Amino acid sequence: MPMPIPEFRFRSMRIGPLGVAVAGLTLLAAGAVMLLLLFGKALLLSAVVSWVWPRVFSPEFTRVIFGTETISFWKVLLLFVLAGVVVSLLRRRRER
Repeated sequence: MPMPIPEFRFRSMRIGPLGVAVAGLTLLAAGAVMLLLLFGKALLLSAVVSWVWPRVFSPEFTRVIFGTETISFWKVLLLFVLAGVVVSLLRRRRER
């Protein structure tokens, strides 16, 4: 005689607005940690270069390099991320 299949009943949970807020903040924190793991070195280097650049180089030189008299953090971040990708690809190619 076959055994009967038990019926599962799920209780609905109500977490309320505070629970939704905590869950959302947890999701944002996880995303921030992921971004720091992926781009932490590039973010730190970009912040340092963005702070040091105007103290070392003139606005005329900056205009020649970046097209404006002030340096943009986002341009420097993009440059460091792309440089990291290129270095990673070259390392892999050398290991083959």
